[in-house]
Amino acid sequence: MRMLPLIPALILSAPMALAEPSEDAIAYVENNVLAIFYHELGHALIDILQLPVLGQEEDAADVLSVVLTDQLWEEEQAQAVATASAAFFLAFAAETDPGEVAWWGVHGPDLQRHYNTVCLFYGANPDLRADFAQSFDLPADRAEGCADEYDVAAGSWGVFLDEITAETPGESLRFDVDPGDSISILLADEVDALNENFVLPEPVDVLLEDCGEPNAFYAPGARSITVCRELVDLLQVQATRWGL
Repeated sequence: MRMLPLIPALILSAPMALAEPSEDAIAYVENNVLAIFYHELGHALIDILQLPVLGQEEDAADVLSVVLTDQLWEEEQAQAVATASAAFFLAFAAETDPGEVAWWGVHGPDLQRHYNTVCLFYGANPDLRADFAQSFDLPADRAEGCADEYDVAAGSWGVFLDEITAETPGESLRFDVDPGDSISILLADEVDALNENFVLPEPVDVLLEDCGEPNAFYAPGARSITVCRELVDLLQVQATRWGL
């Protein structure tokens, strides 16, 4: 896998317009696309492997995103992806009026998803990631249990990831790359890398297309993961707005 630049923790300050995306802004977009793709892959695995989910499925998919980020990447890039993902949730939390939080939604509140991401990723390697946790002001009371939280998360998902670990590379994930599109190339590289590691009992198509809304989703009937171009656009706007 290619290395992407490490971005700093998101600083919530006055928006700053950029004529061209900076290296940090590009990294923010690409690293979040990876984290979101891992989340949707979690939904695909839950469906295809018929996994038991004790709790909210969205929480389980969030957890897999952190586990894969930790396990598939070397430290510098793992921190880049986790930093971007945590910043993504933090940005949405900062932009949402507390009175407008959708407590009825299937996703947890953005600020909670932020701290869960920070805690789990920190807990995977506290010795190397103290600065990461500190950059997001992870409270000490939560930090004390993060290593145990990650062990439970990695152990729970690990049982099922072991079942699909590839002895020889396969083509379970299928993606038609557009060589002129940087996000398409990013997803193609990731699909190739995942196919080196995992073989699924059923193939899953990965799509990058216009959806009419900023979203990413797994469609069980079609066995497909879609990353919407509008989501990529939103990430670009978000990165610029927060001064990356």
